[in-house]
Amino acid sequence: HSLDHEHILSGILRCPLCGSGMYGNVNRKKKKDGTLYKDYFYYACKHRRLVDGHKCGYRKQWSEEKINNAVEEVIRKLVKNPKFEEAILNKIGSRIDTEEIEKEIEGLEKQHRQLTGAKARLGQQMDSLDIMDKFYEKKYQDMETRLYRLYDEIEGVENSIEEVKNRLLNIQQQKISEENVYQFLLYFDKLYDKFTDLEKKEFLNSFVEQVDIYEQEQPDGRFLKHIKFRFPVYFGDRETQELCWDNESTVECVVKMVHF
Repeated sequence: HSLDHEHILSGILRCPLCGSGMYGNVNRKKKKDGTLYKDYFYYACKHRRLVDGHKCGYRKQWSEEKINNAVEEVIRKLVKNPKFEEAILNKIGSRIDTEEIEKEIEGLEKQHRQLTGAKARLGQQMDSLDIMDKFYEKKYQDMETRLYRLYDEIEGVENSIEEVKNRLLNIQQQKISEENVYQFLLYFDKLYDKFTDLEKKEFLNSFVEQVDIYEQEQPDGRFLKHIKFRFPVYFGDRETQELCWDNESTVECVVKMVHF
């Protein structure tokens, strides 16, 4: 650990064997005169137990600088694409389609009004019963049973309204989160290098969900295998949440765009 250093992709980078998050570590050695060599920061697998009970055997240590730079370069290539900027600007401020959810809320609220109205009318009927009527007790019990049933139905509808409204709120908050990330991406190339390691880590965690690598560097020098983003990204004429170097339909476009 170093006070000035953050393991930027810790947990996001995945072990190529067991798929668990790889975590940052530091190799710190002393020289004969007691001074320290330059810290070497690396990502390594925690060797979690697999389904068969054995521990993951992946021992390779990847330089944090090498992995971080490769992922950053992918994003730089994306944001420098003119079509990417055009698509981002179209995305920002665009209206999210919540019509179905709003109709669902409207229907539930109408149902709630009908039930509360029925409850009020039933209460009035109970108050107006003739206590001298020989069937008073039976009528009152029947109405009371109906009243309790209405209370249960009203509670169920209220719970449904709250659940649907929370769903709508989550969609709206997700939209805001996406727009914040998109706004930053427009200025990524100008701002990213000025960030502290902690700020870089926070941003990449908000934008990148998962980074997969090959077990070893490929003959052509590539080692990134797959990047999954939390929000859609744009390149060429496509919108996607994933870049996969194993996908033949994707690899040609991405390889032309990104060289390591």
